[in-house]
Amino acid sequence: MLKSTLVAAAGLAALSAQAQPPGQLSLELKGASTARLGYFPVQVALSGTKPAQVKKEPAYQGTPKYGIIRAGNGPRSAIAVALDEPATGDWKIYVDANANGDLTDDGDGAWKAKNDRNGRVMYGVNEYAVRASYGTANKEASSLEYGIAAYRFADLPNLLIYRQSARVGTVELDGKAHKAMLIENDADGLYAKPVKSVEEAGKSRSVWLRIDINDDGKWASGQLDIRAPFKIGDKAYEAVVSPDGANLKLQPTTKPVLDLTPKTPPRPPLLKAGTPAPDFTAEKLGGGDLKLSDYRGKVVVLDFWATWCGPCQKSMPHIQQVFKAVEGQPVVVLAVCVWDTKEAYDKWMPQNREKYGFQFAYDPAGRGDNGIAKKLYNVSGIPTTYIIDKDGKVADAIVGYSDGDKRVEEALKKLGVRID
Repeated sequence: MLKSTLVAAAGLAALSAQAQPPGQLSLELKGASTARLGYFPVQVALSGTKPAQVKKEPAYQGTPKYGIIRAGNGPRSAIAVALDEPATGDWKIYVDANANGDLTDDGDGAWKAKNDRNGRVMYGVNEYAVRASYGTANKEASSLEYGIAAYRFADLPNLLIYRQSARVGTVELDGKAHKAMLIENDADGLYAKPVKSVEEAGKSRSVWLRIDINDDGKWASGQLDIRAPFKIGDKAYEAVVSPDGANLKLQPTTKPVLDLTPKTPPRPPLLKAGTPAPDFTAEKLGGGDLKLSDYRGKVVVLDFWATWCGPCQKSMPHIQQVFKAVEGQPVVVLAVCVWDTKEAYDKWMPQNREKYGFQFAYDPAGRGDNGIAKKLYNVSGIPTTYIIDKDGKVADAIVGYSDGDKRVEEALKKLGVRID
C-alpha cells in the first residue's frame, strides 16, 4: 500500500511541477531514487531511552531500542523509531511516520525483507513517507511528507537510512526557465544549508541542483552544490532556497565561489617488499594480547577487515581456504578487525567464529585514525592482506578480493609455502 501511495504521489508531483512557475519546486517522494543518484547512508543511533514524544507503543517481543530520525527543522521534526529485536522471532521496526507519538498506527512494523549477504543478516529496505516539519523550534510554518528508506544490519549497532525524495520544477537562469531538480543528501528534508568555508561544508552533506541548461533532458549542469556560491559557465551564482526546498531563486553574485567538491587525498603507497613489518599489539580473541613480533620465524598472512565491510566478508571464506591449505607448515593467519566498533566486533564474532579456524584480533583504536592499518601499514581500503616472511619483513601486499583470486596463494608460494 505504501509503495503504491509513493508512486502515485510521485506521478502527481511530476504533473504539478510542469505547471509551477519558475522557482517553485514540487516534491517527488521517490525522485532521487528514480533518478538513480546513489544513496548516502545516514546512521541513526539507537539506545534504550524512549523518546519523550512516544505516547503509545506496540507489544514488543524483546527489549526495544529507540532512535530519532530528523525530518525538517520545525517543532515536530523528531520522528521516533523503535526496533524490536527478540533473540528468537521476527525483528520489527516501528516508525512514527505521522509524528503523532503513536507507534501503532503506521503499519505492522514488519521488515520488507531479511537477507543473508555473505554471512551478514540484513533487514529491509523499508520505504517510509515521514511527516517533515518546518519552521522554528516553537512554531510550525509548514509540513509535508518526505520519502526515506531504512535498513538494518544485524551485526551493526545503528539503523541506516537514506533519502528518496527530490524537488522538481524549473528555475530561471538569465531570464529563461529550465527544468531543475533539487536533492539533499543528509536524509533530513532540509535544503537550506549555507556554508562560508570548505571546513564548514564538512559538517553537512551536499545539496545538489541539477539544471537542464540545454533543454535536452541531459542535466548539462552536473550536480551543483548550492550551499555556497557556484559557477555555471563563467558566471557566479548564489542560491536562495527555503528550508523545505519549495522555493529556489538563483541570483548573480560577486561573492567568492567555493569549490565544495570533496578532494580525495592521494592514497599512501602500501609498504614495499623488504620493509620491516611494524610491530603492533591488538586484543586477541580468547583473551590477552596479540603481538606480531610473537610470530617471528613464521610466515604471517595478516588480513585487515571490518564487520561492516562487504568485500571483507566475501573474502573471508577464501582466507579460511588458505588457512586450511597451509596447515602443518610454519604459517599463521591473523585477521585483525580495524576501523570498527568493539560492540560490532563482539556481536559479529559469536555469530561467525565457528566458520573460521584462524586467529582473530581487534584493533583497540576502533574507528580512530591512529589504528594499526592506517598508521602503521598505510592501508586506505579493506580488505588488505599483507604477506610477511619469517624474518618479519613484508613480502607482498594485496588489496581487495574477487572470486577466484589467488594472489595470496601465489605470494605464499614465492616464500616456499606449499599450498595443498
